[in-house]
Amino acid sequence: MKNSSKRLRKALAALLAAAFCVPLAGGCGKSPKTADEEKVKLTLWLRPPADALEHKIISNERMEAVLIEKFPDIEFDFKTQPIGIDYRQEYDKALMADTAPGFYTSFSYTDLPSRMENGTVADITEFVENWDLKKEGKVIDIFDHAISKNGKWYALPGEAYTEATLVNTKTIKSAGMDAGSLPKTWKEFAEFGVSVTDPSVPRIGYSLIGMDWCAWPFTAWVWSAGGEMVEPNEDGTYRVAFSDEPAVDAAVFLNEMIWKYKMTQKDVLADLGTVHQNLVNGTACFSWMSLQDLDVDELAEFDMTMSDFTNMAMPVKDASIPGPALAGGEVIAFNPKLSDKELETAWEVATWLYFSDERMQVMCDELKEFKHNDIKVPGRADWYDKKLQANVSISKEQLESLKELNKNAKPEPYCPHWSEIKSELVAPLQKIYTTEGITRDEVKRLLSECAEKIYTLYPNEFKK
Repeated sequence: MKNSSKRLRKALAALLAAAFCVPLAGGCGKSPKTADEEKVKLTLWLRPPADALEHKIISNERMEAVLIEKFPDIEFDFKTQPIGIDYRQEYDKALMADTAPGFYTSFSYTDLPSRMENGTVADITEFVENWDLKKEGKVIDIFDHAISKNGKWYALPGEAYTEATLVNTKTIKSAGMDAGSLPKTWKEFAEFGVSVTDPSVPRIGYSLIGMDWCAWPFTAWVWSAGGEMVEPNEDGTYRVAFSDEPAVDAAVFLNEMIWKYKMTQKDVLADLGTVHQNLVNGTACFSWMSLQDLDVDELAEFDMTMSDFTNMAMPVKDASIPGPALAGGEVIAFNPKLSDKELETAWEVATWLYFSDERMQVMCDELKEFKHNDIKVPGRADWYDKKLQANVSISKEQLESLKELNKNAKPEPYCPHWSEIKSELVAPLQKIYTTEGITRDEVKRLLSECAEKIYTLYPNEFKK
C-alpha cells in the first residue's frame, strides 16, 4: 500500500503541475442507421434533481440536447439517480430490476475490486485495449490498480479528488482568532476548537461526520495518528488494522472533541448535507471537506465567497506525523447486462462525454460562464491545467493550498470488500461518538469486535 500511496501522490502532483494540452480530434459519432433499424436505447442517470443549483440544471439541459443531436441513432432515457440510504444499493436494486443505467458514474474506485469479483460491472477490456487516448497517455492512471485485474478492465477513471480539512476563515475571524495561524496537532486543534466554539452564536469548532459515511473521514483521522485501516499481508490477503492503538487513539480523540471539548455540533449523526451546511453557512470553522465541495451560488446564499475558505491537512496526533489527506475519486462502470451492441453504444457515449476535446472545452467554458468551482482532476490528464485556469473563482493562493495538500495525499484503501468494511464500522463508530465518558478500553473492544467480524465474514481476503 505504501508504494501505491507514493504512486498516487506523484500522479496528483504531476497533474497539478502539468500543462500538456495536446490537441486531439474529437468526434465519435456512428454512421446513421437505416430507417429499418431500431434505435439502441440507453438509460442515463445524469439528470440533476429538480432542486439542484440553476447552473447545474442549465448545463445538463444543454448536455442532453447535444447528446440527442450527436447520436441520432440512440434513444436516450434521461433520469435522475434514485435517492436512497446508499448509492451502491440503489444501483444494485436497479440492476436486479433491469432498470440500471448503461454506465454509472457514482462508484468510488474503492468499490471496484469487490464488484469485479461479483459481476456487477461489465468487462470492458476489448474497448480499453483499443482506446487511442489510453495508448497516448492522455488518461489519468491513478485508479488503474483498482479498476483492472489480471489484464482485464472493468471501469474508466472519472474524477480524482483530495479531501482533508476545509477551513472557514471568515468564521474564524469572527471568533477573534487568527486565520493565518491554523492548528496542526490534535492538542492545538482541540484548544483552537474550544476557543472558537460559542453555542449562543451559534459557532462550533468542527462539523463532524457521524452518519453512515463516518468511516470515510475516520480513515484520515487514523492516518493522522500514524496508523492504517488495513495492511497487506505477504500472501496477498489483508490484516485489519483499525483496532490497533493508533486507530483507538483517533476514535478516542473524536469522542473527546464531542464530549470533553464540546467543539462539534450536538447531533453528531446528522446527515452529510447538514455537516456541509454547517461550514458553508458560517456555523463551523472546520469540517471534513475540500475546496472542491464548495459552490459559488450556494455560498452566496449565506453571504460567503470562495475567498472565505482554504484547505488544511488533517491535524495530527504529534508533529512527527506529516499532515495527511485522503485521495479518492469516482469511476465510470458499465452495466453487465447490456448486449454487445448496447455496451458498444454506452462506451461510445461515455468516452465522448467525459474524454473528448469537445466536452473538455465545454467544461472549461461553463466554469468561466457560471463562475462556479470544480478543481477535481478530470479523466483527461492533459486538460487539467486548462480546467484549473478556467476556475475563475479560485485564487492562486487557494490553488497553492491544494498543491500542498496533495503532497501527503494517500489513496483510500482499495482492498476487497472495502465498502463493506466501512459499512461494518458505522455502528461501532456511532456508539463511540454518542457515548459520553466512554473508556479507552471500551473503544478498543468495539473496534476489535468489528475487526473480528471482518475476519469471519471474509476469511479468504483477511487474515491476522
